[in-house]
Amino acid sequence: MLTIADFSRKVVFDLNKTFPIARVQGKYVIVESNPNSVSVPISSIYGEYQETEDYGKTLASYIKIINDILSQYKFKIDYNNVYPLLKSRDFGKGEKDLGFYREHAFADIDTLYVTDEGELFRFLLYSDDVDFELVKKSAWENLNKMRNPLVKLDKALEIYTLKFTTDYNSTLLLSTALQNQISKKIGGDYLFAIPSATTLIVAKLRHEYIKIIESLIMIDNNRNKVSDKIYRFKNGIFDIINKRY
Repeated sequence: MLTIADFSRKVVFDLNKTFPIARVQGKYVIVESNPNSVSVPISSIYGEYQETEDYGKTLASYIKIINDILSQYKFKIDYNNVYPLLKSRDFGKGEKDLGFYREHAFADIDTLYVTDEGELFRFLLYSDDVDFELVKKSAWENLNKMRNPLVKLDKALEIYTLKFTTDYNSTLLLSTALQNQISKKIGGDYLFAIPSATTLIVAKLRHEYIKIIESLIMIDNNRNKVSDKIYRFKNGIFDIINKRY
């Protein structure tokens, strides 16, 4: 029979074959499977081993126990409530990179994906056990079901925003329905800004509108910032504007 010290080393070695991280910390075996972890007293595992005198049976028993505990807290996605969300390329990065699943959208903007829990968003992570192809397909289908009319900010100006405030207004820029609206009202060469999640500004391509859009960006007080830049859509490409166009 293994001593408790030898048993601890062996069980941690074998648990690491099943789980991302297993280690001994004090009197516990810690098993981590991001973003959750389980702590099991070494004495409990060793006690079962002493009773059965069967290491393989004990290991299999605790692998099942640990899996069952982790599964209770495992993220479960509802594909009917998943949406794309435009964010700055730097969002969620840095020292504490949270590992958000992301794709490049255009210029300095990325597309992230969220599950809408009503009062809060849960960003999808690379480590989530989900079908990311289905996530993307469902997210864009869900976004394209949204309808939000473009309205003029001022009757005298060819500057538009969305009539209703939602957390997806900036992302609606890339929806098929809104692209069709923009094409009919403004054409295929236009200015736009996405200062925050709730704000989309679209304008006819006129140099005098740049200062107005800059002012609108400055006064946007939504905390969910996206970008303080002005962009241009031309020939099917979204990019940061060259002010000397």
